[in-house]
Amino acid sequence: MRNAIGYIVTVVAALCWGASGVSAHYLMTSHGVELTLVSFFRMFTAGILTLGCALARSRRITTQHRELVTTRRNWPPLISYAIFGLAACQLSYMGVIRASNAGTGTVLEYLGLILIVVWVCLSHRRWPRTSELIAMILALTGTFLLSTHGTPGTLALTPVTLAWGGVAALTLATYTLLPARLIAVYGAELVVGYGLVIAGAGVGLVGRVWRYSITWTPDVILAMTITVVLGTAVAFTAFLWGVDRIGPVRASLVGCAEPIAATVFSALIMGSSYTGADIVGMALIVSAVVTISVVDLIRARRVTQ
Repeated sequence: MRNAIGYIVTVVAALCWGASGVSAHYLMTSHGVELTLVSFFRMFTAGILTLGCALARSRRITTQHRELVTTRRNWPPLISYAIFGLAACQLSYMGVIRASNAGTGTVLEYLGLILIVVWVCLSHRRWPRTSELIAMILALTGTFLLSTHGTPGTLALTPVTLAWGGVAALTLATYTLLPARLIAVYGAELVVGYGLVIAGAGVGLVGRVWRYSITWTPDVILAMTITVVLGTAVAFTAFLWGVDRIGPVRASLVGCAEPIAATVFSALIMGSSYTGADIVGMALIVSAVVTISVVDLIRARRVTQ
């Protein structure tokens, strides 16, 4: 029963993330809401909500919480994570879905997980394992199909989309790798919560978001709520619950439903159209991520046996 609840909650997190990208796309394309303004609201508000949930669960400021904030050496890596991880990942993700659609943008961002594999191989000075090599080939083939519709010399995606997608993939990798030490010591909820607040405040100040205005119609309020509350605070909390119940490897595997959800929601809500080559390319990229996750799951089982 515990595992079943864990899987269900993790699927909910993936669906919320997928819906969030579509809502952000709707805000930017249908209502002209500035990219930095959406990012500011999403990160800053979600950071406050995440920290609020952490305090509500513990009912006090824990020793771990106090140590994270008061230890001076924690601030440089925390700020680096907020700027080069969270803020950079958020802005580039918003950029790629604005230039294309939520489905394509989410799939391109997921290429960052393949970049993490490359980084691990380089940092450990080893050749890729067979599974990793298969995942890389799947990812490259999928990217080729998505970018060209299978016709060499023809560019189906705009250069702007590909540029934003490349940055989104790179920043997803930095977003994942930068906070590893802090999360291992202080937990993901506190580190990500403070990172979101810092990143949101930084984007708000640098982007001078007070220059922009939003017409708060009912559909804008709904889309912003999905983007900020469901897509960040609820999704992140649900994912953590899932990790606690089924483990990080299984949760990451189930989380691969996010690009699928984003693609379906984008087609149903925004009317985005995809060719057969697009679908195959997306499927190959998702398969690459699933391949890595399945192999990690098998290894984890061997270790515990």
